Amino acid sequence: MGHLIHATRRDACLKALNTVLILCGFGALGIFVTLVGWHVPAQWHSVLGTASRVVIAVFVFQELCRILLQTRPLEYVRTHKLECLLAVVAALETFLGGALYEWLGGLNVGLSPRAFTLLYLAFSQLTLLILLVLRGLRNNQILSNRYLAPGAVFMLSFALLILVGTLLLKTPRATPAGIAWTDAFFTATSAACVTGLTTLDTATAFTRHGQWVILGLAQLGGLGVMTFTYFFAYFFAGGVSLRNRIALRDLLSEDTLGQVGSVLGTIVGFTFVCEALGAMAIYGFLEAGPDSAMGALLAKVGVAVGGTETIPAGERPFFAIFHAVMAFCSAGFSTLSGNLADGAVANNGGVLLVILLLVIAGGIGFPVVQNCWQAAGAAFRRRLGFPFAHPPRISTNTSLVLATTLVLFVGGTLIFHISEFVVGDRNSGPHSPWFVSAFYAVAARTSGFTLTSDMLFTPATSIIVMFLMFIGGSPSSTAGGIKTTTLGVAVLSLRHVITGRRDIEAFGRRLNDSIAHRALATILLAIGFLLLVTMSLCLLHPELPVADLAFEAVSATSTAGMSRGITPRLGEPAKAILVIAMFLGRVGVLTCFVALVSRREGPGYRLPEGTIVIN
Repeated sequence: MGHLIHATRRDACLKALNTVLILCGFGALGIFVTLVGWHVPAQWHSVLGTASRVVIAVFVFQELCRILLQTRPLEYVRTHKLECLLAVVAALETFLGGALYEWLGGLNVGLSPRAFTLLYLAFSQLTLLILLVLRGLRNNQILSNRYLAPGAVFMLSFALLILVGTLLLKTPRATPAGIAWTDAFFTATSAACVTGLTTLDTATAFTRHGQWVILGLAQLGGLGVMTFTYFFAYFFAGGVSLRNRIALRDLLSEDTLGQVGSVLGTIVGFTFVCEALGAMAIYGFLEAGPDSAMGALLAKVGVAVGGTETIPAGERPFFAIFHAVMAFCSAGFSTLSGNLADGAVANNGGVLLVILLLVIAGGIGFPVVQNCWQAAGAAFRRRLGFPFAHPPRISTNTSLVLATTLVLFVGGTLIFHISEFVVGDRNSGPHSPWFVSAFYAVAARTSGFTLTSDMLFTPATSIIVMFLMFIGGSPSSTAGGIKTTTLGVAVLSLRHVITGRRDIEAFGRRLNDSIAHRALATILLAIGFLLLVTMSLCLLHPELPVADLAFEAVSATSTAGMSRGITPRLGEPAKAILVIAMFLGRVGVLTCFVALVSRREGPGYRLPEGTIVIN
């Protein structure tokens, strides 16, 4: 009986500590947002410093109480080593951080004492927020609720990201003179859904701080909030529960439960490696000129390097990082008012080529990258003589993605070249017409980057561009659209009907009929939703050309980001419709229906077969 009373008191104390933990989280978040989003006057430094130390002291105290309440304290510390380490760091920041930053301030490193104070306060609260997030991942009842479909969790994560992004973009430090709530909401949605449509000029309407916020939204939105959440939970917070791992397997479309950690590592690692290499390459091409070795090499294939205008040296590192992330995540934002048509980069084919390669890498799909990496590694080890029971092979999904991507790239390049440079007699500028055609064949499907105004497209080219935007990238990538595999399965299903084959076949494998049904449902829902968005825009703005409104609707629904320049001219109701289109386009219309519509088990019998006349 005494043991039960002790356990009851212990549980009551832990619940009280959880309440204290939540209060610490709100306090740390409030302090951090205040420091990040507002210009803090000097007289408020001492107040914020005191509040910061109080929040951290309360947190450290509750953490010590939590350890003492454990029946096995050492085991608790071992399984929560990262959280305990961060708690120690937070405590050291509280007692020694002020002296450390005062010492750093006297080293004449270019930061004022005020900047050091703000940096210290912000960093200490950020440490506490990271710790609280890791703690929350251990007991994420919402994420592990078996009654909440993975698609619903995916949608909620994006909605939360958009909400936070909107609030951050409304803070005084994000813009020079403030923006309307509608513009902040639209920009946050466009960045989080990696679309690239803008109602304001990113270069002038936002400060560097605001541009960092947009970059963060695109990074999280490109990979998905849940991917980052589970990544940190899996590798840094002591793992995830079996129920969470099953949800994560469904979210990543992974067949094997044991491969979840490997897939997470591949996704995050491949992303940051590509973005880092891309940023360094962009920076290098900004520094290089036409007379460099790389410039001479690119000139041989019709790609110019360098021009009369350049980006200031101090802005090049951020420019390189920003555009590398935007290219890989298929976001399409640019810190230049004219996007990539700006004279600072329009003549620099090296930068454009790097962006083109990053867009391809981000839109190819992480399952394809994982499969190719495993197959290449197996082939390499086989050459070294290591035995394999069942060596990895190129999967049917990878083969279909690569084949469809290649057909769209070659076909799009060829048609764009004929429509614009043969029939349309367009001037390609300093670059080869084939390079410009190839750039648009890739950018139209996912990224939204432009080399010139889209108003200059011929009608035939506009139709091709809308088709490419509608298709988009590949599954489990940063791109939108109905996806390349959907198109591929639809074409294979059409071949199956025309040729009268018994099964739908691809690359020596038979595809289940349910895959064709899902592809058909995706296409029908996407077309229906696209028509609804286009009709709504036409009703709200009958004064604008239908072709421009249809182009805008396809771009938003497919999260492609290209525009014919009418986005800033739309009213608030039309912007709200585009926000909904971007959100549903990112999470998927079919995913939305599956998550929201309750699914019922079928009866234990089958109805008699009927006949319907098709043609």
